[in-house]
Amino acid sequence: MPPSAGNSCLGQRHWHSTCQGPSAHPICRAVPRPAPLPSLILTRPATQNAAWAAQFAALGIDCIALPLIHIQFLDDATSVQRRLSVLAKLDQWAAIMHVSPNAVQGFWDAQAMQRWRQLSAGTESSANLPRLWSPGPGTAQALQAQGFAPEWVDQPAANAGQFDSEALWQQVQTQIQPGAQVLILRGSRAAASPAAPATPPQAQAQGDGQGRDWLAHQLQQCGAQLQFLPVYRRSPPVWNTQQRDLALGAAAARRVWLLSSSEGVQHLPQLLPGQDAAFWRDQSAIVTHPRIAQAAQRIGFGQIHISAPTVQAIALCLQGLER
Repeated sequence: MPPSAGNSCLGQRHWHSTCQGPSAHPICRAVPRPAPLPSLILTRPATQNAAWAAQFAALGIDCIALPLIHIQFLDDATSVQRRLSVLAKLDQWAAIMHVSPNAVQGFWDAQAMQRWRQLSAGTESSANLPRLWSPGPGTAQALQAQGFAPEWVDQPAANAGQFDSEALWQQVQTQIQPGAQVLILRGSRAAASPAAPATPPQAQAQGDGQGRDWLAHQLQQCGAQLQFLPVYRRSPPVWNTQQRDLALGAAAARRVWLLSSSEGVQHLPQLLPGQDAAFWRDQSAIVTHPRIAQAAQRIGFGQIHISAPTVQAIALCLQGLER
């Protein structure tokens, strides 16, 4: 169950707020504030942070980038052959689910886009293009930036309470008939280092893949035939001394962590070893899903604010934070 402000199970030193719009929660309303706004620590993969930083800078919000997940696109011979096999029957898929912007980037290269254009131009008699599914606006924007027309992209309603697989399903479930073939483009998790701390079972159960597993179950219940294709690998980043010092300095300055991945949150104690409970209790985070809030709670963050995963919503939430 999503945590909420005042939930007693969070403990006395943890509290949450939900930031969805000007009237969603008192802390998110436009209120008089000192300038400048609190600074953000961006933790998305390195390839995504620059675009987010530019959008926040346009709103007067200073950011530093400290990725909590490293992304490696799969280009080994086996992965390439699997992708070519999928492309060969592109017109047979009823839908292609992209779990993240990384899935878009990892699959739709020049060769894949050429195949799509051939089908969309009707140069093959069997042309039957799949729907392109996205769990949220970030992935939808990545698809459109790749060159796909918006009418081919399905995503959660703009007024959805959360942008995730569950909200997407509300929009696309009528597309699926028994026997429909659905391709799910996803990432794989790198094998854990022997020196890395074990992930608690509860954290594993509530990680970033939970919503996608739920979607796969719904599709199977409808009689769909699923194929999963890993197109990238996720792993903990390796921070150098400069990055670690930057993180500790930002934490001491009370910058706000922007957390967009449960798995990334789980990497934090490994990246900043030796920090006590008081250190984490002094930290504030804006998270983009209740599952990420739960991961931040397990780390020990003192203040956790849930926001929609858009620059505008996050800026509004940041504006209302008590400093």
